[in-house]
Amino acid sequence: MKLISPKLVGFIICVSLVSMFGCTNGLESEAKKQMEETMKELAKDPSSIQISNVETMFSDDSICILHFKFSGKNGFGGVSSDEMEYVYLTYHDSENEFITKETVFELDKQTSILQKARDSYRKKKWDNDENTKLSDEDRKAWYIHFEAELYMIINGREVGNTTPSKYDLDTW
Repeated sequence: MKLISPKLVGFIICVSLVSMFGCTNGLESEAKKQMEETMKELAKDPSSIQISNVETMFSDDSICILHFKFSGKNGFGGVSSDEMEYVYLTYHDSENEFITKETVFELDKQTSILQKARDSYRKKKWDNDENTKLSDEDRKAWYIHFEAELYMIINGREVGNTTPSKYDLDTW
């Protein structure tokens, strides 16, 4: 019987650990890439934008919330800088079609989705028979998803769709 070399075992363990812990998950990578594309699309002068201090605030298999600093030329030719929140949400709709939505907003003008979820969780605002059976950690994630979905109804858009939501008051 031939034994596996200890060096080979060590190498396999190292590669496994790096692949498990050294990479961001796929959804988080997608969200970061899409956030950059969206910010370029929304910018007055896409060549002037700078995105820095990107921090993943929450991420799981269907939602990623990023905070970042955004700067770029404004409509007057000056440079504006803001702290932003970007939310990237994937789900299956009622016809089981895969949908990806996004929203982005300035944190000084809107309350973070995470803060809304935290406040609602503490007040037990959206508790129901289903989510109260979840573990505490899963219930917190449920609240984050729920608050993100509520916000997306009015302020979100499907990824790749450059037209505002039909519910966007600016388009009435």
